[in-house]
Amino acid sequence: MRPREEIRAAIAAACAARGWPVEEIAVERPKDPAHGDWATPVALALARPLKRPPREIGEALVETLELDPDRYSAVEVAGPGFVNVRLSPAYLREAVARILADPAGFLHSDRLAGRSINVEFVSSNPTGPLHVGHARNAALGDAIAALYEAQGADVDREYYFNDAGRQMDILGASIHARYRQLWEPDYPFPEEGYRGAYIRDLAEEVRETEGERFRDVEPEACLEFFRRFAGERMTASIKSDLERFRVAFDRWFNESSLYADGSLEKTLEDLREAGAIYEKDDAVWLRASAYGDTEDRVLVKSTGMPTYLLPDIAYHRDKHERGYDRAVDVWGADHHSYQVRMQAALKALGYPPRWLETIIYQQVSLIEDGQEVRLSTRRNRMVTLRELMDDIGVDVTRYFLLMRKGDTHMTFDLDLAREQSEENPVYYVQYAHARIAGVFTKLERPEFDPCASEALPAPGIFARLVEDREIELMRTLEDLPDVIADAAESLEPHRLTDALETLARRFHLWYHHHRFLVEDEDLARARLALARATQRALAETLAILGVSAPESM
Repeated sequence: MRPREEIRAAIAAACAARGWPVEEIAVERPKDPAHGDWATPVALALARPLKRPPREIGEALVETLELDPDRYSAVEVAGPGFVNVRLSPAYLREAVARILADPAGFLHSDRLAGRSINVEFVSSNPTGPLHVGHARNAALGDAIAALYEAQGADVDREYYFNDAGRQMDILGASIHARYRQLWEPDYPFPEEGYRGAYIRDLAEEVRETEGERFRDVEPEACLEFFRRFAGERMTASIKSDLERFRVAFDRWFNESSLYADGSLEKTLEDLREAGAIYEKDDAVWLRASAYGDTEDRVLVKSTGMPTYLLPDIAYHRDKHERGYDRAVDVWGADHHSYQVRMQAALKALGYPPRWLETIIYQQVSLIEDGQEVRLSTRRNRMVTLRELMDDIGVDVTRYFLLMRKGDTHMTFDLDLAREQSEENPVYYVQYAHARIAGVFTKLERPEFDPCASEALPAPGIFARLVEDREIELMRTLEDLPDVIADAAESLEPHRLTDALETLARRFHLWYHHHRFLVEDEDLARARLALARATQRALAETLAILGVSAPESM
């Protein structure tokens, strides 16, 4: 049992023993580490029902609390009545041995074992290259999926191709116009058309493969060809970029399949049976206002054409029928209001309230030479994911995009991202891993490497780790499983970048102030073991973010 759960259970037992009414027991990390490793405000919560001063309640609680003294070195009341708990150095040292023995086993958990989760992300219309906004979606969604996997869940990563909408018609018309302009420079270009250089490239490809076949053909007569051609090429391009970005999807779902297999009609029938739709003005409406939305929503227009909402509902119905215990969607900020109507639709279908979790991420502003880089997909003013990877690499791109909470606007400093120095956060973290690798590369006593043999150092050797910086480093290692679990619970991968930078900083400080290869062999073994454990923890946590852990830099 992790310390937080153990402390919570001990508090519950102590309160029950005294007959104190307690429902929720918060166990939190103190803002100031000097106050201990864990703290609970339960005494403050009990003050009103018990009609006693919270500090007095806290002192009584400490007297009753039963915690293993080998694991907990201090339990004390502070301030108005907070109960602070400090882990013992001996317990912190256990983390070193456990990481060396099984880093994934220590850092991960089985809290979600047996749970099936679908994480759908990126899902960009195949109308253009992936840009920096899509890159943030990709990094965020993939890290969320990895966090779930680190908690034991069975996760499927899914991409939803919007290949049935009007945007695909506009894309096809754009390529057709550029194709015609190869012979007729003044041929009119669609007002809403896509103007990127990739449109010209695709038009050139059509000429190479089809020659003059469509030279004198009007758009309406050949739109289906250009639409299909564009979709195939852009889909292949998107898949290639994501593969390079280390995002491996388990399923690629085409919106068009929902039209082909009758899913839209089945969805309407389910909603009709639930009494959740009605007809007005020759249109079909969802009673969304009855399920938490601000107003009812049109599902089928008076023309008989479905709105965007109907296939989206059908798609989530399909996910639910596939048996997932939970679905997570990662959406851009422009979908913020869309959450409510989707939740209303799923509520109408009778799905559990938290079955669908929507993550909204904000836009990314690129800064170069102190100036913002202006972006526009239609006008061909954008920085693509491919360009970012070419410029700064996959590791830096992924890490930078995960450094901030998803629902906050992000400023991406390209100049900082290019830095090969400790000013660059990902370089700083990776350098800690590489620096440790360098120590063992130069090690003249390979038997001192705790990973060189199956036998770990004797427990007594770890007792030599007594310096303040060693204790702080071990405390950071011991805390990492909770950081990962909390990040999975809150769907906030940025918590891992914060933890990685803290771990790297504490390692670098320790490295600068203490020698590893000292004459005292037991102390040397202990310090090398701590270094190895730190390296393994860095690598395992970076892997969740999809970032590599280099052996040299």
